[in-house]
Amino acid sequence: MKPIHLSLALFVCFARAAASGDENLYLAANETEGLLAKEGQKVIVHGEVAGSRKSASGTNFVNFKDATFFLVTFKSDLPQFPEGEPADLYEGKRLAVEGAVSIYQGKPQIKLTDPGQVTVLAPNTVFPPPAETKPDSAAATKAMTEKPAPEVAPTPEAPKRKPPVDPSEYFKKEE
Repeated sequence: MKPIHLSLALFVCFARAAASGDENLYLAANETEGLLAKEGQKVIVHGEVAGSRKSASGTNFVNFKDATFFLVTFKSDLPQFPEGEPADLYEGKRLAVEGAVSIYQGKPQIKLTDPGQVTVLAPNTVFPPPAETKPDSAAATKAMTEKPAPEVAPTPEAPKRKPPVDPSEYFKKEE
């Protein structure tokens, strides 16, 4: 895939997630404690692949440089990868992978079942994307609940009000 297509695919993938209102949690593959703390949660893990392998049973392991984190793809999921097995496809590449973190033998992993979970990052791609500045939540709530003033049609002139009554005319002081 050409770098321009990769960048476009990356943009579309993460724009779709942003448009859905989901907050993405980005963690580096070498942030072991953070990954362990996110067990069962959907995250986006990024890092450089190094030392991937295949087991005798056909399971693929994609390992990340300087990390205990890995991706696992079981033989039953390999037909989802028509371009090749993950251990071969992603070796030496920089990746962003989306999925739920699970723990196996004390190490964090993501089960890779679909190539759509993986984005190959171009060398010059800034990742994770810079955080968007969000408006103050109170100000945002106020802005969303405020309604613009309705346009007022000119009304006929209101009748003139009578001047206030002077109470001294009706109540006399006793002397």
